[in-house]
Amino acid sequence: MRASTPKAWVLRSPVAPERAQALAVQLGISHTFAALLANRGFCSSVEVQDFLEPNLDKLLDAFTMRDMDRAAARIWKAIDERESILVYGDYDVDGITATGLLTSALARLGAKVSYFIPDRIRDGYGFSLRGVEVAKKRRIRLVITADCGITATNEVKIAKQHGIDVIVTDHHEPLGVLPAADAVLNPKRRDCAYLFKELAGVGVVLKLVQGLAQYRPGSLPEDFVYEHLDLVALGTIADVVPLRGENRIFAKLGLERICDSTKPGIVALKEVAGLRAKRVESGHVAYILAPRINAAGRLGNAESGVRLLLSTEPSEAMTIAESLEEDNTMRKKIDESTLEEALDQLQALGPELPPAIVLWSERWHPGVLGIVASRLMERYHRPTILIAADEDEGKGSGRSIPGFDVCQGLQECSEHLIGFGGHSYAAGLTIRADQLHSFREHLCSVVSERLTADDYVPKLSIDGPLRLEDCNEDLVHFLDRLSPFGLGNTEPLFIAENIQIAGSPAVVSRNHLKLNVRQNGRELECIGFGMGHLAGPIQSEPGRICIAFVPTINVWQNRARLQLKLRDVQIR
Repeated sequence: MRASTPKAWVLRSPVAPERAQALAVQLGISHTFAALLANRGFCSSVEVQDFLEPNLDKLLDAFTMRDMDRAAARIWKAIDERESILVYGDYDVDGITATGLLTSALARLGAKVSYFIPDRIRDGYGFSLRGVEVAKKRRIRLVITADCGITATNEVKIAKQHGIDVIVTDHHEPLGVLPAADAVLNPKRRDCAYLFKELAGVGVVLKLVQGLAQYRPGSLPEDFVYEHLDLVALGTIADVVPLRGENRIFAKLGLERICDSTKPGIVALKEVAGLRAKRVESGHVAYILAPRINAAGRLGNAESGVRLLLSTEPSEAMTIAESLEEDNTMRKKIDESTLEEALDQLQALGPELPPAIVLWSERWHPGVLGIVASRLMERYHRPTILIAADEDEGKGSGRSIPGFDVCQGLQECSEHLIGFGGHSYAAGLTIRADQLHSFREHLCSVVSERLTADDYVPKLSIDGPLRLEDCNEDLVHFLDRLSPFGLGNTEPLFIAENIQIAGSPAVVSRNHLKLNVRQNGRELECIGFGMGHLAGPIQSEPGRICIAFVPTINVWQNRARLQLKLRDVQIR
């Protein structure tokens, strides 16, 4: 098996000391904290306070989004005239939460509303012709998409021909001509003046809910938005959009709502995931809660995810959550077998890694390809596309690295594709089977023209050096105020050099590295998740090491102690 690509440590460029000192004085914090904030681009105490204390008052005016007035007017017309409305969502967590939020809001406003989530295998991605047939069968007069539809020009045209109005809400990249819908809400529209462009699909839906409430004041309870931020946080964090601007408000306040939520679906989801009594953080959403919501949609139909979020009965919610837990267990097994086969295929391509990893198989399940593509991309730091193909066509998922917009890359290779869509770091595609080899060659050519050798080296962005003697609980508590962490707001990462190993490193829980380190008389425990393979090299090279780490507080059996969470180790 190929070794993963080693990481390069890149220190953030330090700002002028006087800028950090000014922040320290203005905020009454230590120079260490102030330097961290200054290096992350904060220039004033006002910026810092807005970041550390997000609130809903900072949300932008929904009506600065293009077509919001048209969307609100058409939806209120449907509500007033008792027209049937269909919310048509995507099958991932973003789409599921967006569907749940919009359905809940419309029901509260008195609408005749139902929802539909396409089957990943049978219907494929986006607003489809089957969606039009479903709308006709249900006698729908207005379809509102949630997290999809921005490229559905033909489907929207056909829906309109059948007397069905369509409002598109989406956040994916528009490609060419927009659908001729009654309204198209997407901050990425070139003609949209909305200042924050990085909303998730559920974020766009939240703006629509705000717009509906603003269009007719008093129509929704004042706390409706806050009470539903748990759904918004789930979709926002799961879809890996930058956690800054409005997304930070949604994520920060939404995580609080997840912890305190009385929604039966959220309570049941936390219960089966083992998080009932824990403080839920962004990592819990990304790696524990979101995969369970996603599970049914990956293996079949995702409507059970919406039913879970909309459930009002604890017993029903628990039944759905337990079913999703079973689906997730099955999904993990399929993930592992797919990853093993993909690694074998990659090895068979030759000793050199290609510019882009493009693999396919008739045995692969389309529902897990995005997860496995992410794992390959993280391991080898290459744009990666995996395709489940039969003798006629294939459906694939792609993931990319900084410096290469995978959606734009697919645009340049579109002559080989039936269809595609997505954004910079993630995309989906459909392709004719006879085009697989030529597509791989073309994409590799495009990638090699765009990327340099340095782009293929994964980077660890380091906030700065930190001595072990300066690691303490006050530092950890301050760093926690910067959470939630994710794209656009990475967890603060430090390096310590000239580190001694105290005792012998150990491998725990199958593949985690555990060791004690010492520097200038201060000894601390370290844990490196998934880094058990380093125990041998560290043991055989008894010199000093350098570590990249995050200071944390580990609580075990009601005892709290300082622990360093390792992100990388350099043996020198």
